[in-house]
Amino acid sequence: MAAPARTLSPALLATLWGAAGLLALAGAWQWGAAAFGPFVLPSLAETGEAVVRLVTTGKAGPALLATLVHALAGCVAGGAAGFFLGVAGGLVLPVGAMSYPVFTALLGTPPIAWVVLALLWFGPGGAAATFTVAITVAPILFIATLQGVRSRDRALAEMAQLYRAPALMRFTDLVLPALADFLIPAVATALAFSFKVAVMAEVLSGADGVGGGIATARSHFDLPETMAWIVLAIAALILADALLLAPLRRRRAGRGHPAPVSVEA
Repeated sequence: MAAPARTLSPALLATLWGAAGLLALAGAWQWGAAAFGPFVLPSLAETGEAVVRLVTTGKAGPALLATLVHALAGCVAGGAAGFFLGVAGGLVLPVGAMSYPVFTALLGTPPIAWVVLALLWFGPGGAAATFTVAITVAPILFIATLQGVRSRDRALAEMAQLYRAPALMRFTDLVLPALADFLIPAVATALAFSFKVAVMAEVLSGADGVGGGIATARSHFDLPETMAWIVLAIAALILADALLLAPLRRRRAGRGHPAPVSVEA
């Protein structure tokens, strides 16, 4: 008699495949360390020891908190500006037509250029990192929001206007559902860019945070500590994504009622 089939939820399968990807990355890292030597890539053990040292000496906590503040504050400020201008541009044609080339130009400007300008405008410190994150994130959210609003069902919008549905109801029932499929990937991209840009700006501006730790380790030619700071920054990004975006993705996926995957015992 055949054993009964077991079912794995898509969320669990995604977690397992994600863990497999990280294990593959760790294996490639260790191979690179063995092939090229510690002056090119430190081993996992050396990097792990550096991570433990940074955590136990109390250096990691304040640095991670500073980077989180720079990344999330800039992401929220730039994301909010891009979102509201994207909604306005999607609903009002002249606003969208005027704003799109401006945000396209902003999107094409290298973040390093914004870091240099921010240093001239704000001086060294956290303000430069926060500003650079905001100006980098805003175009991502603007373009996604603009496309999402423009993709709404025009017939339903005309019907709602014909029956004089309140403006707030039209926005929540017609515009927001059309935005969800565009915004969730855009916010995930913006969050990842926020951490990368914040760390880069911290390295160049001398601000506190993970970037400041990387700059110090670089000046000491301490490659394991440099890699340890990178690992800590990635861990903070994964944690932020799991806490802030994973619930939204699960809620969105739950509306589609994906079928569980069957695995024979």
